[in-house]
Amino acid sequence: MTSAPEWATAQQLQDDDALDVVRLDESRGLGVRTRRAFATGAVIHRFAGVVSGDICQHSLQIDATRHISGTRYIGYLSHGCDPNCRLDMVGFTLVALREVASGEVLTVDYADTEDRLHRQFACCCGAPACRGWIHGRREGPSEEGLAWLAERDAG
Repeated sequence: MTSAPEWATAQQLQDDDALDVVRLDESRGLGVRTRRAFATGAVIHRFAGVVSGDICQHSLQIDATRHISGTRYIGYLSHGCDPNCRLDMVGFTLVALREVASGEVLTVDYADTEDRLHRQFACCCGAPACRGWIHGRREGPSEEGLAWLAERDAG
């Protein structure tokens, strides 16, 4: 089991002027946009929050039994099937998978950290290899997801 560093249970870290939580649009809701560019492999953000066993809409899984919520930015990251970032849940950092431009929306693949999602959903990421329906890595599509995928594949 991963042990959360002491600072990871703090309510908030020092203000970070490199990121903004913004409303992307009506279908995608809130997301995180950069205020500056980041190189491949750069740590974009070091996060903290409340660590507990509860899964909620904006929590992220740390290990098999614990989630972190109340983060300033991390809970608002958008999903992408071809993401530009990854979450390091041991070091509590957000790391660039490729160069990230200033003003770009940050994305992670939710199935990389989540065994089970709070709520499954249809993906609108636009990636060439988009999976279409997003669920956790240890769960299959829900009945709604199976119906959505069947309708997509029939059309």
